[in-house]
Amino acid sequence: MPDTQPLRIETGGRWPTPEAAYVLAPSITSEITWVAYTARDFGHLTSPREYWLRKAAVFDRIALTEHQRTFTVAGSADSDADTAADDTARRLLAIDHAAGLGPGGYANGPYPPDHPDNTRNPRGYIRQEYALWASNQ
Repeated sequence: MPDTQPLRIETGGRWPTPEAAYVLAPSITSEITWVAYTARDFGHLTSPREYWLRKAAVFDRIALTEHQRTFTVAGSADSDADTAADDTARRLLAIDHAAGLGPGGYANGPYPPDHPDNTRNPRGYIRQEYALWASNQ
């Protein structure tokens, strides 16, 4: 079985740290522009999974940035940004689970979408999947 973790990914326990997951990500402004532009043509997308993955990742990054600015601990109190990040992460988990993705499929990290730890930390799953997706672009 091929190694599913890119060598440059550092883990923050079970999933890549945000810094490692988003090391190859474009700026938040660039990515939110891509998400907004792509949403206009959502019905014609060839890969809705990429849309939901990138949307969840940028919402996660916005929530993390908000926590840095307000000196709060991520997850300590739900903000609007946390709620949006969690909701979009759960949406991608549902899409991947419904598609039967997991080891050997596109969702090819160590934690498949139906793993119980993803229920407790859906944003960890997003970081895992974004890191894998970005390293293959």
